[in-house]
Amino acid sequence: MVRSRLLLLGRHPWWSSLLVTEVTAFIVLTSLAWSAWRAMPAPPRVLPEDEITVFPRPDTVDNVPLPSADVLRLVRSVPGVRHAAIANQAPYSFDVSWASRAWKGDARGDDVVVATYFGTDAMVQTLGLDLIEGRGFAPGDISVYVGDQTRLHAQGAPTIISASLAERLFPRTSAIGGRLYIHHASPLTVIGVVAALPAAANGFRQNPEGFAVLLPTAPADARLGPLLVRSSSEDRVRVSTLVERTLRQAHPRALSGASRPLSADRTSMASFRSVLPRALSAGAGLGAGVLLVTLLLATEWMARHHRMELSLRRAFGASRNQLVHEWGLELGVLAALGAMLGGLISGSPVAFQLSGGLPILPPLQTALLATACAGALALMATWLATRAFRIPPHLVSRSPSGRL
Repeated sequence: MVRSRLLLLGRHPWWSSLLVTEVTAFIVLTSLAWSAWRAMPAPPRVLPEDEITVFPRPDTVDNVPLPSADVLRLVRSVPGVRHAAIANQAPYSFDVSWASRAWKGDARGDDVVVATYFGTDAMVQTLGLDLIEGRGFAPGDISVYVGDQTRLHAQGAPTIISASLAERLFPRTSAIGGRLYIHHASPLTVIGVVAALPAAANGFRQNPEGFAVLLPTAPADARLGPLLVRSSSEDRVRVSTLVERTLRQAHPRALSGASRPLSADRTSMASFRSVLPRALSAGAGLGAGVLLVTLLLATEWMARHHRMELSLRRAFGASRNQLVHEWGLELGVLAALGAMLGGLISGSPVAFQLSGGLPILPPLQTALLATACAGALALMATWLATRAFRIPPHLVSRSPSGRL
């Protein structure tokens, strides 16, 4: 007697469960890998990076403060130095990354991740920021930062924001005079908009759009952040050497790493791919390979261990194409179930936490990925079944009573 027309579903639950589990894992890994690669774009060249030298955050042997005013006065006295500033972080840098969440008015649930910059006067000139609207900071706007982060968000303090953030929070209107928050009950007033202010390297992962704010807060101690020096690109090496020599003579007990051009950080970041995207991509590729091997084994197993049943089906009038289509349809159902589960898991808060805060793929892209996976698996199953379900002619009889 011929068994159920279903070749796999309901008859071999362990094969079915294994295939669904593998499709689910493949969808989750692929979506996370794609999110990770999208979150690390190659940063565009938007600053005069060949003119800017980054001196890493210094320290002192005996923990004696280095007054920022004294350090900047020494640096600016070096021939060839155009501008200098001490900031909390440097664009594209791997050393440290400052970020916060910003929102407008009462739209606390519509906040975005922004790179948070602050530094001494001449930050705009040192970084070569293109001020496209409003004004820069006046001397009266600058406040002193001594390490207390809660004082960074003074009530009504002025701020300069990037054009991307202005478009995000103040669409179709001028951002000048607008209020935004990066801390509860401490609104900031936008006084200027710059074309771009790139985040530090680690900040790009959660902020690929380039949202940034610049606060008028000057570190009182030079040990609170890197020193940025701008000179002509032709004289940059000579000027940076003179600055290092001058600082070493004035502060012999200060310790600092080697200086580097800002362009080197951008180049390193452009070629940088974190361990997480690599691991997720490798896991997705391995999962795809295991999935195809499992599918091949399942097809071969069905063809070998159910040859008598397949022969009976052929004897009762079923064509090989019908069997192949049934097999492909069943595998398509399993793939669709696994893809649906994978899509739900990929968009869950659990996956967001396990991925280290990667931005989740939009539902439409996740659905397209799941559909593509299910379709590809069904096609692969059909192709494999076409090659495997070849019953030798002597085993096929059109008479149900024939000897098989």
